[in-house]
Amino acid sequence: MIFCIMSISFKDKYKIFYPRRYEGIYTSGGDNPLISIRIRQGKGRDPAKWSAEQFEKLAEIAKDYGNNKIHLTSRGDVELYGIDMRNLDEILFELEKVGLSPRDSCGASVRNVIPCLSQICPKANVDAEKLAVYISNFFRYNKEYEYPNLPKRVKISISACEVGCAHPAIMDVGIIAKKNGKFDVMIGGGIGEKAFEGKTLFTDITVDKLLPICVAVANILKKENEKRGFKHVVEKYGEEKIKEMIMREAEIVAPSLPPLVDDVSLPKTIQMEKIVRIKPIGGWLHVDDIPEIVSVMRENLEYGYLFNTQELYIPIQTEDVHLNIRAPYEITDTRMWEKKFNVNSCIGNDYCPPALVPTTEMATKVYERLKDEGIKVRISFSGCTHSCGKHWVMDLGFGAIANRGNVRLNVVVGGGNKNIGKVIGSIPADKYMTVVDRFIKLVKEGEINLDNIDVDKLKKNFRDIEGFEEYK
Repeated sequence: MIFCIMSISFKDKYKIFYPRRYEGIYTSGGDNPLISIRIRQGKGRDPAKWSAEQFEKLAEIAKDYGNNKIHLTSRGDVELYGIDMRNLDEILFELEKVGLSPRDSCGASVRNVIPCLSQICPKANVDAEKLAVYISNFFRYNKEYEYPNLPKRVKISISACEVGCAHPAIMDVGIIAKKNGKFDVMIGGGIGEKAFEGKTLFTDITVDKLLPICVAVANILKKENEKRGFKHVVEKYGEEKIKEMIMREAEIVAPSLPPLVDDVSLPKTIQMEKIVRIKPIGGWLHVDDIPEIVSVMRENLEYGYLFNTQELYIPIQTEDVHLNIRAPYEITDTRMWEKKFNVNSCIGNDYCPPALVPTTEMATKVYERLKDEGIKVRISFSGCTHSCGKHWVMDLGFGAIANRGNVRLNVVVGGGNKNIGKVIGSIPADKYMTVVDRFIKLVKEGEINLDNIDVDKLKKNFRDIEGFEEYK
């Protein structure tokens, strides 16, 4: 471990690294030289597939330079924390050795084009990974689509079937593959202080139209210079007008774009029926867990998959897998579309300057409380209005806010892959477990159906919780 001995104010550190966020560099809180690095696969590589060698390198860096942990993000990236800014160049060199790169994972850039795991999911209609590589290759390291030329980030995802596991509802461009070989596209989704549910503006389009639509969205965002995101461009012009604008821009740019060479019509599924599903609470994977995880990878296909659930999926050939690791895990089937028990969170106020609450601690307590209940419920925590925990698309989500000088949590229910949830009210930050207990009780008693949550019934049942303020 390399210890920090220099002193630098957060203000000065912020000035240095804020313009570099598109390079994958974030400032950590406090008057210290600590930064974080968000990492994705290099250009031309499957964005979801992470090799045993890469995990070994990440663990090596986290142990020698960081906080002994690897954070699995809610966008299929990996983030390293507790990094001394003076070691940045050396770490970037080490990452490059194994095909990893932080660039275009943060800030004003076209972020990781996240595919669902079509390689291991039997329900997939297309090879989402190949399509993601094709789209991301156009934007990757392209200065025309990075800060300062791009005023705000652009998020794109690809779901290989109509279930929409890649959360198209909260993407600037959410692509959904259909059984007929064509695609629907949701436009203008986004979360944050003001959440927007994406609109299905394009239906039954062919694969050759997808990259032009993505480029058109980014180009319109640039022309509008909308620093709050494309969702506000949609809000400004309305659905019909913005659809016309995208179609017109897509027709203009299409002839200059690279053709799709690979056949993505049929996914090349891996003939394995079981996976190891590793679920680090809050996304934190300790370096001491890595050797055994890497061993399982090497005994099978040499790699695992990351997705938007803060989990690592390793295809395996046998169920005889036993891991002595801190992170919870299970041996399960490859029906990736089925809802499973999951507790997500952003990193919280341990490292993130805007965060108001310790989300990892909260997620850990909820996981321990519910792990033996057998209820397939999705719960998430976001430490601030940026909503990095994606609490808007969960069955039950908590988003921290500062309200009249007090820290409270907005309570959001009924979110899903293709819809954002509804805010039913807010609670004092220390009352989250009371809400969780009440919610689970109602589910177990059959009063609440997770597939169609009765918002009014929940409000009525939460009114007697101390400090609950109903959203009118």
